[in-house]
Amino acid sequence: MSRKITPVILAGGIGSRLWPLSRKAMPKQFLSLLSEKSLLQSTLLRVADSRFNAPILVCNEEHRFIAKAQIAEITDSYTLLLEPEGKNTAPAIALAAEFALQNGLTDPLLVMPADHHISDFDKLIACLDNAIALCQQQQLVTFAITPTEPHTGYGYIRQGEQLAHKGCFKVAEFKEKPALQLAEKYLASGEYGWNSGMFLFLPDVYLSELNRFAPKIADSVAKAASFTADLGFQRPVAGALTACPSDSIDYAILERSANVAVIPVDLNWSDVGSFSALSKIAEKDHHGNYLASQGVSLDSENNLLISEADHTIAALGVSNQAIIHTHDATLVADKSALDKLPDLLKQLAVVDSDKLTHHQAVFRPWGNYRTLIESTGFKVKKIIVNSGAKLSTQRHQHRAEHWVVVSGVASVRVGDDEFELSADQSCYIAAKQLHSLANQQYTPLIVIEVQTGAILDETDIERFDDRYGRG
Repeated sequence: MSRKITPVILAGGIGSRLWPLSRKAMPKQFLSLLSEKSLLQSTLLRVADSRFNAPILVCNEEHRFIAKAQIAEITDSYTLLLEPEGKNTAPAIALAAEFALQNGLTDPLLVMPADHHISDFDKLIACLDNAIALCQQQQLVTFAITPTEPHTGYGYIRQGEQLAHKGCFKVAEFKEKPALQLAEKYLASGEYGWNSGMFLFLPDVYLSELNRFAPKIADSVAKAASFTADLGFQRPVAGALTACPSDSIDYAILERSANVAVIPVDLNWSDVGSFSALSKIAEKDHHGNYLASQGVSLDSENNLLISEADHTIAALGVSNQAIIHTHDATLVADKSALDKLPDLLKQLAVVDSDKLTHHQAVFRPWGNYRTLIESTGFKVKKIIVNSGAKLSTQRHQHRAEHWVVVSGVASVRVGDDEFELSADQSCYIAAKQLHSLANQQYTPLIVIEVQTGAILDETDIERFDDRYGRG
């Protein structure tokens, strides 16, 4: 490879077709669906060698703490750009391109979604020299997946004339997701590939084409591209992006530009965009069952059984079912009906929209907490405080709290008293008492918090001292 490449990983998606695993507060890129690593972490590992510069990741402001926690498990060399709100791929990539140029990174950008599965990424690596050569000729390069079936859920790219570099073609046209009969024609022709959502181009060329074909996006991003470092994040000027149009790179540029090339790649690839897609690529038993976590089955075939940790799904005499269990919701569906899941979620949005948004695990700059159980008048949380981290000094008007240390050493303040608690020790914080919790040790601190009172949500927090700048 003649030049290094800067990975740009887009981590702003939602993935509603994987509900109830994926929620607005916990999108699919942060889920460990196919291995112990999340989809985001698996994407990072693909570009973790010396051929690549440190990655630039773009994610939503709402997911910054979970993104940072997961990235830090893979690498300590990265940039995390925060979008105040999602504006689709064209503005997100533009933010990364602006940041790259401001920091002297003129190398090609390899743009990848954070939530795809690829088991043989080395095949794409083998194409990069030709892709870089095209970039240096001011081309925008897209990678098309060699199709294995007439899939109706993917967009298609038709290749045009052969270019000078072997295996490289001009893009003849982009096609929307087709009906089955048309998808079968695409497959039979041998001229079409699935649109992978992966691209390679020089940052200045991308911004030039964006300014040419989508000047409102280019202007908004240029005004926003004064980045401010904050707690390890890079923030653009949020107000400048408010009026930025929301558009994909395909619509904004690629379908209009004459400088677009395509390289077909025979990858074992999936966008993991639905439970049907997950079921196709997941490892199964000899009866065709995917038994994630603690699933067991008898006289059952071709089922998808997924549960969160410590919950067992037992299937007896059933076939072709998807049973997805989480802490607060269970989906039971015939696998043939999974395409109708968005319609079901529309009904759920009317009766209990909270189930579409919130997740049991909530990430904060100091660590995370998980609600174990709650009912009228009480709530129980498991709190994990990272080494060297501290929760804000705060008080509550309407609730009392009882802290029990499970492991680690807690540095505690309650009122004017300061003390340490070790495993099996506890303390009580009355309503309206100032209090704080910190971990000054080298290992994580785990605390069980029992809340009692009339108001138990995050609105009943009055902060007085917070090293993370929260009000």
